[in-house]
Amino acid sequence: MTLIRRWTDITPQEAAAQRLDLARDIHITAPLNENGERCPWPWDPQQLVGAPIGQYHCGYCGAMVMAGMPHIDYAPDERVLTVENLPTLYEWCDSAKLRTASVDGRSQTVGLTIVLMDGTRQPCLFGDTLVCGAYGEFSVRPAAR
Repeated sequence: MTLIRRWTDITPQEAAAQRLDLARDIHITAPLNENGERCPWPWDPQQLVGAPIGQYHCGYCGAMVMAGMPHIDYAPDERVLTVENLPTLYEWCDSAKLRTASVDGRSQTVGLTIVLMDGTRQPCLFGDTLVCGAYGEFSVRPAAR
């Protein structure tokens, strides 16, 4: 069984010593650039603490990053809807409405209804994934049922 490591748990010194390349080392997470591509060496920006640069394009993946800070991850924010996180996701997605259904003659919450950018409504049931894109637009990826 292969364990997945987070790239943020590895120091730049360790990454350099191990000659890591996250484009090939897929057992280590990697931040994505604006095009959804893995950054092969995301430790570059955090090594520039105190450099008078500010924002610049990562020399490894081209993503806009900030000198002295960990590499920004442009991956879409996505969360699986569960009974436990329903209140949190309801607050997170301001275009959500509670979705109810009749279960044994009683009305119960079964998920959310998401109002999409074009005004259409899409159900998000427990087990589905709610995705917030780079521009704040929400979509739903249904779970295999």
